[in-house]
Amino acid sequence: MGIEISYRNLSNHESMLQDEVRCNAFRDALFEVVRPDSVVLDIGAGTGILSLFAARAGAKKVYAVERSPVARCARQIIEANGLSDRITVLQGEMEALELPEKVDIIVSEWLGGYGVDENLLPIVIQARDRWLKPGGVMIPGTTTSWMAPAYDEYLQQEIEFWYKRPYGIDLSLVGDDRQRRSEPSCHHIKPEDLACKAQLMWTIDSHACTADQANGTFEAELDFISDCEGEINALATWFETRSARTVELSNAPDCPDTHWGRTVFPIGETIHVRKGTRIKVHFVHEPHGKGHSNARWTVEIEGYRYQSEDTTLLTTDF
Repeated sequence: MGIEISYRNLSNHESMLQDEVRCNAFRDALFEVVRPDSVVLDIGAGTGILSLFAARAGAKKVYAVERSPVARCARQIIEANGLSDRITVLQGEMEALELPEKVDIIVSEWLGGYGVDENLLPIVIQARDRWLKPGGVMIPGTTTSWMAPAYDEYLQQEIEFWYKRPYGIDLSLVGDDRQRRSEPSCHHIKPEDLACKAQLMWTIDSHACTADQANGTFEAELDFISDCEGEINALATWFETRSARTVELSNAPDCPDTHWGRTVFPIGETIHVRKGTRIKVHFVHEPHGKGHSNARWTVEIEGYRYQSEDTTLLTTDF
């Protein structure tokens, strides 16, 4: 169960390249910290867009590391933009590569829908420990993950479809199964869909995070109080980052839409809550090999209890 994405095909990079919020935030962060003598490492370079930003910001050398065959496309794009003299594309596993020198800046778009869910942070931290000069800069710098109980209209519509006798046929069994499944989705939850104030799940400082922390379990025990009367059927999650000194990036409900949307975790049923209703959530994120992670969550709402199955969240080719 879960969502599977491959970064081997150029078509899978289109949504990221078209995400101006994402690309502008990374570009602005690089322009803030790159100096004429800077050496930059771009991990998971994909089509090379962040490497191009670094070079245009004035870096004297950029190493663009991409393990998938899209590295060939990155070389062509870099050549077409006249920057092959300063950007070297290295195709291979970051963990196995040897760079000619240490670097001043590491940039990597390792973020999933709520930050850590693509489980690519361990690769970045390992590279930091091997290749970043003392006092070097990590982009993104600090990443926080957030959660709030919410009503997901699209999730509700997906479920209700099966109970409306589509095509004149009773498919309610599919609807029953759909409600039981612990299957996250990506929807554009808005602020008005949230039942409670968001709470912090965890914070990651990429300059200080240890390898053990990056490879470990992330866990949150949250206790919400509903702000108003209404329905909830999911837990909405998102991230916020701060890079360099001033640049921020977020896929929060009150921010401009990005390709991430919000990662939404169903809670089994649609539950009516009153203002002041207590909603307890236990959420566990576990790494499950490179590019894979598992999540499980338990929700308690005044006698109602939902416990998910272990859910594989994402597969990538970083």
